[in-house]
Amino acid sequence: MNENNLHEHIARIQQDGFTVLPPQLTAAQCDEAQLHLDRLAEARDRGGFELIFNKARIFEQLYQALPALALIRGVLGADALLSGMHGSIVRPGEGGGGLHADGILTGHTRPTSMSLADGGKRITSHIMSLNTIWCISDFTLTNGATRLAPGSHHFEGLDMPEGALETAKPVAAERGSVVVFNVNTWHGPSKNESSANRYAVLNPWRRHWQRCEFEMGRAARPEVLERAGEQRIIFGEDAVSPTMERYLWDTTGGKPKNKPAGESGR
Repeated sequence: MNENNLHEHIARIQQDGFTVLPPQLTAAQCDEAQLHLDRLAEARDRGGFELIFNKARIFEQLYQALPALALIRGVLGADALLSGMHGSIVRPGEGGGGLHADGILTGHTRPTSMSLADGGKRITSHIMSLNTIWCISDFTLTNGATRLAPGSHHFEGLDMPEGALETAKPVAAERGSVVVFNVNTWHGPSKNESSANRYAVLNPWRRHWQRCEFEMGRAARPEVLERAGEQRIIFGEDAVSPTMERYLWDTTGGKPKNKPAGESGR
């Protein structure tokens, strides 16, 4: 992605609340991801669709795609954090219904975090978090693609803005593409009227100083962290708050330092 493309995608997110990146995964990679999603779906009620980078190496490719990372960091900062990774399957006949905005679990609209001083208003002056939908299937107008209401991220209120249901349209995207949207943008799955499953992977992202859905540096398996290489920063090990005096704390690793010689008995 060149600089002009990057600024165009950022501008779309700022204006419409979302953008679509061209395919970041090959057909073969999507085939492999789909096979694993089918396998993990059998344990869906037991967390099978959570933290799926721990469950198949193909999903590690999703945070190694440099164009997607460049866009995420262009919006949230160079030290943006991966907040989770979830599988998604919308089966024939599923989907449809209402819309929602994200952020109520660990984001700025978490009910117990909203204060009297907030006046029931969301933060809209800056993009606090992003969600990304990796299209493992083609997203079409009839197979359960995500609906997004353009411009709805500008509304400060916590209730769905008037007219959002009418303006929300399914986002058609080629297999392997990535839908990137502001968590304030109202959205929801459309009904899958096709005869095939719609597959996707959801990757939410946060600013470095926000709380993630998981303590990612501890939730990720050691071998996953090792393979992440220079992208390991996205797991937020350096964002873990010290649990002891700072001179004893390894800020980069998010853990206590090894005790100096002679301090083992203290």
